[in-house]
Amino acid sequence: MSLARVLADEDEEDRRQSSGPAPANIPFAFWSWWTLGLLLVAVVPRLIYVFGISNPENAGDGLYTDVYQHWQIAYLTKEIGLSHGLRLWDLKGVEYFWGTLHPIVLVILFFVTGSTDIVLARIQSLVFGSLGVVLIFHLCQRYWNLSVAVAATAFAALAPTSVFNDASGMLEPMGVSLSLLGIWLLPKRSLGGGIAWGLATAARPEAWLSASGLVLASFLRRGILRSWFLMLIGFGTVMTAQMAFLNARTGNPVYPLYWNYLANAAGVWMKPLVASQQSARPWFVALWAIATAGMLTTLWRRPRSYLLLLYGFGSCALVFGLLGLTAFITEWYPWRWMMWILAFPYDFAALLVAIGLFVIVPRYLGRGSRPVAWLTAGTLLIGTQLTWIPIETAYTSTASAWNTDVATGRYIAGIFSQPDYRSGALNLPPPDHPAVTYALVHYGGLDGSHFVSQLYDPFYYLPASYRYADHPVTAGTLLQCWLSTTNTSIFVMPEDRADYLAYAADHPAWFDMVGRVADYGWTIEAVHVPAPSKQTCAQVALNARAGG
Repeated sequence: MSLARVLADEDEEDRRQSSGPAPANIPFAFWSWWTLGLLLVAVVPRLIYVFGISNPENAGDGLYTDVYQHWQIAYLTKEIGLSHGLRLWDLKGVEYFWGTLHPIVLVILFFVTGSTDIVLARIQSLVFGSLGVVLIFHLCQRYWNLSVAVAATAFAALAPTSVFNDASGMLEPMGVSLSLLGIWLLPKRSLGGGIAWGLATAARPEAWLSASGLVLASFLRRGILRSWFLMLIGFGTVMTAQMAFLNARTGNPVYPLYWNYLANAAGVWMKPLVASQQSARPWFVALWAIATAGMLTTLWRRPRSYLLLLYGFGSCALVFGLLGLTAFITEWYPWRWMMWILAFPYDFAALLVAIGLFVIVPRYLGRGSRPVAWLTAGTLLIGTQLTWIPIETAYTSTASAWNTDVATGRYIAGIFSQPDYRSGALNLPPPDHPAVTYALVHYGGLDGSHFVSQLYDPFYYLPASYRYADHPVTAGTLLQCWLSTTNTSIFVMPEDRADYLAYAADHPAWFDMVGRVADYGWTIEAVHVPAPSKQTCAQVALNARAGG
C-alpha cells in the first residue's frame, strides 16, 4: 500500500473529525496521571540499565568515548572557561563542535549537585530520552489513536536500542526531545514551539537542518499561519543569541553546522574506505531513497500529522544520506547499528508499523483484525529484546579499555600529586583519551584548572611542515617558552611526537623520566625548564612565523 494512500486516508479521517473529535480520540492532557505513568515506564528501565546492569561510571569507553568528551567540555568549562567570560573549554579543541546547550546544562547540574560525576551526564540524557517517549505518546494519540500511541510508545520506552542510547550520556536524546516538544507545542503554543526548535539546534548540529525545515514546513498548513509571528520570534530569538555567541567565540556563526558537515560529510577528517563499508553503501542509498520519498509524499499530502512525519522521514533521510552518499560511510562499523545514529530512526520505524497495524489494517480488514494487530506488535517488541545480546556483548567489551583508563588516571595523578609537582601544571596529550581526563579528576582527585592541552603547543600556530629537527634553536626556544609560561611541572609525552622527543633528548638536564604508560606509549617527564625573557619569547615567535 502506498504512502500517498495512507496519508490520503488520514486526511479523510481529519475531515470526518473536523466538527469535533470522537470520544475515543480526545487527547489526554499532557499534565496528567497518564503522563506520570508514561514517564515512569520510560525512566525505570533506563535507571535499571544505568545502575543495575551497566557500570554507572563506564558509559562505554571505546564505544561511547564521546560521552567523556562531552563531560570533559562541561567540566573544563566549569573549572576554566567561566573564568574567561562565558565560553566553553576543552583539551581537544572541539568545545563548540557539537553545540552549546548540552555542556551548559551539564555545568548547571555540576553546580546544583556539587558533583562532577559522569553519572550526571547519563541521567541528563535518560531524562531527555524519557521525555521523548512521553512526547511520542501524546503526538501519536493526537494524530491517530490510543492504540497507535501505546504501541509506538512501548517500543520507544522498552526497545534495547532506545534504552541503551538514552542511558549512555550522549547528546541525541536532548536534541530529539526538544524537536518533538516543538511539534507538540506548535498548534496552540507557537512561541514555545519556536523556542524549543531553536534550543534543539543548540543541542545537536543535525537540528540546524531539521528545525529550520520544520519552521519552513509549518507555514504550509493554514492553521499554523495564525501564529507564525510568535513562532518566528521564539525560533529567531534563540538562533540570534546562539549565532552571536558562536561568532564571538569562533568567528563562525554556524560553527557546529559548518564543521560537522565539512568534516564528516565532505570527508575532511574521515578514514580510508574499507570493503565492508563500500558494500554497505548501496543499502543506505536505498534507505535514503525510501525516506526521501516518504518526506516528499508527506509534503505533497500534508496530513494533520505532517510535521511529525516530516521530522521522522527527514531525520532518516539525513542519516541514510550521510552514510550512503557522503564520506561519512567511513564511520560505519558492524556495531554501529546499535548506536545513537539509528536510535530515533528505529523509534520512527516502530511508529510507522503502529500506524499500519492500528489505522491502515483495521480500515481495510475491520475491527476484528485488532487482536492480530496487538499480537503482532507484542511479538515484534518481544523479538527486539533479543538485541540485548549483541548490545551487552559490545558494552562488556569496553570494560578493558575503561579499566586501563582508570588505572592510567590514578597513576598519573599519583605522580602529579607529589609535593614537587602539584603546584605546577599537568601537560596532557589531547587526542582520544577524555576518559583519562575523567579518571584524573574522579579517581585521582586532581583539579582541572591544572590541565594544559598539548593541542595548542607552539607547532599548532605554525605550518604543518615546521619541525623541531629543521629549526632546533627557534623551535626549541618556543617549546621552552611554552613549558615555562604554562608552568608545566609534569609533561605526559607521547612517544609518537618526534618534536617533543628530540627536544627532550637535546636538553636532558631539563627533563626527568618519572613514569611510563605502556598501554598508550606515553612517558611521564618531570620538567625543570628555565624561563626565558618575554622579549626572547616574542622574538622567536616572530622568527618562527617568518620561517626561521
